Amino acid sequence: MTPFPLPCHPRTTRRLRRCATMAFIAMLLSVSSWNTAPAPASAADSRFLVVAGTASMGISVLRVAEDGTLSNVPNSPFPTGFGVLSLVLAPDGRTVYVPHAGDFGVSGYRLDDNGTLHPVPGADITVGGPPTAATLSPDGKQLFVVVGGAPGHVESFAVRPSGALVPTGAPTVPVDGFSAVGMAAVDPSGRFLRVVTYLGNTMSNYAISPDGTMTPLGAVEVKLGPVAPGFSRDGRYLYVSNEFGFDLSGFVIGDDGQLTPTPGSPYPTHGVPHGAVVSADNTRLYVPNAMGQSIAGFALHPDGRLVELPGSPYAAPPATLPGQAALHPDGKTLYLVDVLTAQVTTRVHTYTIRDDGSLTPSGWPSVDTAVVMSDGPVVAITP
Repeated sequence: MTPFPLPCHPRTTRRLRRCATMAFIAMLLSVSSWNTAPAPASAADSRFLVVAGTASMGISVLRVAEDGTLSNVPNSPFPTGFGVLSLVLAPDGRTVYVPHAGDFGVSGYRLDDNGTLHPVPGADITVGGPPTAATLSPDGKQLFVVVGGAPGHVESFAVRPSGALVPTGAPTVPVDGFSAVGMAAVDPSGRFLRVVTYLGNTMSNYAISPDGTMTPLGAVEVKLGPVAPGFSRDGRYLYVSNEFGFDLSGFVIGDDGQLTPTPGSPYPTHGVPHGAVVSADNTRLYVPNAMGQSIAGFALHPDGRLVELPGSPYAAPPATLPGQAALHPDGKTLYLVDVLTAQVTTRVHTYTIRDDGSLTPSGWPSVDTAVVMSDGPVVAITP
C-alpha cells in the first residue's frame, strides 16, 4: 500500500491523486477492458480475482480461466463504502471482508458461482473510527480490524458460520505510534497478530487467545513507511515492505512470537515496494515497486534469506504504477495490479513465471477493473 506521507509533496500525478484521497481520510481522523462479453455461468470450482478501489467505492471481480486469462464478471464492479485500504478473503474462498474508512464500516460479501458479490447478512458493522485494515485468523473464525488514530487500536470480531460478524467482547488494544494507516496480518500459526504503522517506524505484536483477546508483546522497530506484512508459506518468516527505505525487511519468527532479522536483511527492491507474495512451494517471493515501475523477484532460502532472481527487477507496463501482486495457485502465472494508471482505472497485467522464477509478460492484453486507485492490500485470488 502507498498511503499518504506527511507532509504531502505532489511531485507526481500519482502523489496528487493519492494526497487528495488520503486527505479525506485524514479529515475523518481529525473528527473522531479490456472489457469482454459476459462470461457464461460457471461451476462451483470457478476461480476469481477480486480487486477493490480505494477511491471509487467499488469491488471488481474478474474470472480466471483455466489457462490463466482474465475476463470481467457481469455487473462488476460491485458497490461498497469509500476508502477501502484492505481486502481479506476467508478460507472458504468465497467470503470477502473490506473495511471502508469513509463511514467507519466493515462489510462482508459472498461470491456466488458466477462471481457476483452478495452482502452477507449481519456482516455490515461499524467500528470506533476509520478502519484501515482487516485480517482473519487462518481458520476464518476471528476478524481483527485496525482502526486509525493517534494512537490507533485493534478491535476483534467473531465470525459466525454464516459469515456474520459479532464483537468478541475482548478489550481493544492500542497500536504503538501514529497508526493513521496501519496494516495488519495474522501469523499462519494463528497465534500472533502483527500491525505496522506506515507513518511511523514500528511494528506492534500481539499474542491471540482463542476468545479473541489480544495481549501486547511489544513493538519492533522497522524502517520508515512499512506496509503489508506478509509471511512465508511455512509461517517461519515475516517480510515487511519499507516504502521509504526502498527495501524489504525479513524476520525469523520464534516459537514465542518474537522476531529476529533474517540473514542479510533488509533486501533492496530497486523501487518503492508494496506487499510481497510468496509462491505456493515457498521458494520465491515477489514484490511490486510502485516507484520504479517494476516487480522485484527473490529466491527464498531455507534460512529466510532472500536472493534476487535472474533479471530482477522485471519491468511493468508503461504509464502504470504497480501496486499489488497475486499468484495463480498453479505457480505459473503472476497478476500485477496497478495503484494508478494513466487511464485512471486500475488495470491487471499478466506475467508468466519461468522455471527459474523469472518473469516475462504473458502477451495477453491488460484487463480494466473499472475501479480507481487500488492502494493497499486490496487484491485476492480464490483457491
